[in-house]
Amino acid sequence: MKRIVSLLLSVFFVTSFEVSAEATQTEWIKDYVVEVTQSQLPYPKALLVLPNDAILVAHRDGYITRIAEGVENARFSLPLPQLFAEGQGGVLDILLVSGFGDKSVSNQVDASGQLLISYSKGTASNNKLAVVSVWLSLKDGVINVAPVYEVNESKDTPVHFGGKLLALSHGGYLVTTGDGFDYREKAQVLSSHLGKVIGFTLDGKPLPSAPFDSSPYVYSLGHRNPQGLVYFDGNVYQHEHGPAGGDELNKLTKGANYGWPVVTLGKDYSGANISPFTHYENMQSPLINWTPSIAPSSMTVYHHDAFTTLNDSLLITTLKAKQLLAVSLHDKEWSAQRIFSTLDDRLRDVDVDGLGNILVLTDGEEAKILKISPLSTM
Repeated sequence: MKRIVSLLLSVFFVTSFEVSAEATQTEWIKDYVVEVTQSQLPYPKALLVLPNDAILVAHRDGYITRIAEGVENARFSLPLPQLFAEGQGGVLDILLVSGFGDKSVSNQVDASGQLLISYSKGTASNNKLAVVSVWLSLKDGVINVAPVYEVNESKDTPVHFGGKLLALSHGGYLVTTGDGFDYREKAQVLSSHLGKVIGFTLDGKPLPSAPFDSSPYVYSLGHRNPQGLVYFDGNVYQHEHGPAGGDELNKLTKGANYGWPVVTLGKDYSGANISPFTHYENMQSPLINWTPSIAPSSMTVYHHDAFTTLNDSLLITTLKAKQLLAVSLHDKEWSAQRIFSTLDDRLRDVDVDGLGNILVLTDGEEAKILKISPLSTM
């Protein structure tokens, strides 16, 4: 089924192209179609498919685009306190908490629910990561915004915020925090929230099972600029940007240290060594290291039979490499395979709709949503 949706303040179009087995002999997926279902999306940071298959796109500059079947797109402003949308900052991620109906609702916009949104707040000289709870009506927009969590110290750099959100199975939440670039040593300081994965509850308290009594929000430490975070079959997987090389895929263990900047397989952008160590006692090694860097930007788990080869795989978008990667969670050799090799954009985010179609959000001032479907379903 092809969904036709009007673009707000622009002309909607759908383009598609088929990829044959003969053209890509080495691909896992040999027959698929790619459709451009949305375009002209300014600086999007995150894509979320809701339970009723409506779509939300969170934009850097503080608003959400709602995409629903049969109606024009709507733009909802986010009243985020002290939004700092410079450099790598702005709105960073969006996560479903509850609500937004289901597929039995005849009109997708007749739904509301609760979200978590991460963003950077403050000024150029005094900024930090924050998380808020947002109640949203798909018809009328934002109903309420309430603070949930913010990093416990400020910085004066507009980069390395992290900000990826994850819901855990027991009701808690995680958010990644970057090291602030000029504050890399803070990633090893337990009392600092920079360069960490943070655990919290919906009312802003630390997780009850926090691994560190002296710093109860810290779930794991030793991270540089973590960008992907997913939960599957009792495990949390995370990826992050290294410097020049040393991008990582990790399996997170609560209370573990992932090494940065004591351990890295990358170098400084100047070419200088950051550390003499590629391994260190009591510090975790990555499942996968990418050198040169690919700049992984987001991640989801594919758990659907539409693309049977991808079932139970991590899907990882990349900015620098302009590729979508798949990592099978059943292959303990931990290798990444490029899929859908016709994609050639900086890829910002990825999600999966109820039919198993893969939705990829591109990056930049005029970004697109690409829907990738099995050729046999078209």
